[in-house]
Amino acid sequence: MESFPYINPLLLTYNGSGVRNMEDVIAQPNQGVDMDLQFELGNSEKPRGHALVYFNDTSSGACLASYVVLLPITVDVSKYVPPFLMNQVGEIGPGDMSAFAFPPAPEEVEDLEFLIALAETRQDDLIYGGEYAASDVTSAMMKVNDVVQAYLELYEDETGFVEGESKVPIPEKTDYQVNDIMYSMMSEADKLGELTKLVGRMRYAIESDEETLVDETEADLTALSSYLPDTFQLPILIEWACKEGQRASDIANLYLRRCYHLSLEEYEDLGKVEEQIKALDD
Repeated sequence: MESFPYINPLLLTYNGSGVRNMEDVIAQPNQGVDMDLQFELGNSEKPRGHALVYFNDTSSGACLASYVVLLPITVDVSKYVPPFLMNQVGEIGPGDMSAFAFPPAPEEVEDLEFLIALAETRQDDLIYGGEYAASDVTSAMMKVNDVVQAYLELYEDETGFVEGESKVPIPEKTDYQVNDIMYSMMSEADKLGELTKLVGRMRYAIESDEETLVDETEADLTALSSYLPDTFQLPILIEWACKEGQRASDIANLYLRRCYHLSLEEYEDLGKVEEQIKALDD
């Protein structure tokens, strides 16, 4: 059996101009698809924005299907990709996941009656995409791509909705958002290590009077605090870490030590630290 390379489904996305980053797998389709979609269920004048599309194998007559989705909300997928995967998925923009089909090449299903019952139950459009040789995966993916683009164009024409158009501007992804993703994947020990580093950076920024660094570090501390237990009392730690003076620095460091003792369940040492905090805070 002929083998085919694995294709990351994130790259099989559509933005009204065809497949992205797939030069080695699929030829880029022409702008606009001159294709009349054959609706078996649903109304071409009122496309629902989600459809089952099926094809027949020219050899066996088998029924093969994929599912098309037009997202009603603009999604910036890169916000949800961990930093260490960003180089693999490339620059995925807000409009790049707005219209797609999965699986990217149709899979064999029971029969047309099964698809009709499924589409009726789910209230999907059901579209016939024609015939192709099931053994030709490249051709299959091209056909699905053409259907997605034609369905998207039909949806835009009939509803007036333009894919990727948003009344609310989507801000650029910030370092804060990237760090937020990173924090969510850390162990508690790693988070405490990051907390220690950020508190040190904050003290340096305050002593050096670097306002920009103070603001950035405070944002990172606030983001990190949401991934640690409330018993660590991080809002209080952050408040002291952001203040000027040696006393504020000492109290912030005590709250930091308190976090470590809580994490390690060192309750005797925890009690001593809390007494020191109380003495300095009076």
